[in-house]
Formats: sequence, structure tokens, C-alpha cells
Amino acid sequence: MPNFSSSAAAWRGLGLAVLALAASCTYSHGPDPSPATPTTGTGSTANPCNDPAPPTYAAVVSPILDARCRGCHGTAFQTRGGGLDLSTYQALTRLPGNVLLGVIRQEAGFSPMPKGGAKLSDCDIARIQGWVDAGRLNN
Repeated sequence: MPNFSSSAAAWRGLGLAVLALAASCTYSHGPDPSPATPTTGTGSTANPCNDPAPPTYAAVVSPILDARCRGCHGTAFQTRGGGLDLSTYQALTRLPGNVLLGVIRQEAGFSPMPKGGAKLSDCDIARIQGWVDAGRLNN
């Protein structure tokens, strides 16, 4: 017979992690694309940020997290970030990519982040999406 109490505890832990990701500061790593994301002549989606290179953790993702997430999910994560630590690459990769994207996109079923702040720009979300799609490398 399955142990539902440990399963429920795991879901509560994941819920707390998602809530913790939600609390953040405000920042925009770049201008929002305008208008909506265009497509190229080949039918693929064009880069909404006009970035020529794929986003890297060190140059793109970490600075966004510094500005928008780590105020609560950095060294103060135990008290202000609901127990979710995003202070390092290793800590960030413990959070599933779909959860990270769900909360920053503010999708239904996810706790919208940053909590009490403006939503990340479409460009910042696209940059993080590109990094996740590329395999969340420590680059």
C-alpha cells in the first residue's frame, strides 16, 4: 500500500519551493520585444531579444536571478524565500525547469513570481527559456 503521508509531504515541499521562487525584487535585463515575437522565413520563432548568442548561465541567467530572485532566494532564503535557495547554480538546478518557467511566466497552477513585484520582461523570460531549452548548462 502506498505511503500517502510522505507523498503529501513531498507535494507540500514542492509547493513551498514554488512559493519561495515567487518572492523577488524587480529588474529588467533588457527591453521587452515589441510587438509579439516574430517568425523567421523558415517558420521558426525569431529571438525575441535580438540576442545573437544563446543565453548562458553566467552572463544572462545569473544576473537576472541576482536582480529579480536572490533578494529572497539567495542567502535569506530560509526566512524570506520560503526555503527555496537559488543562490548557486547547483541550487537552481534542483528546481525542475518546468517549475522555474511556470512561476516566472505566471502560468495557472504555479505561484506567480516575483511575489509582490512586476512580472519579468518577455525578453528575460525568453532568455531563461533559451537556457533551459539548451540543457541548463553551467556556462
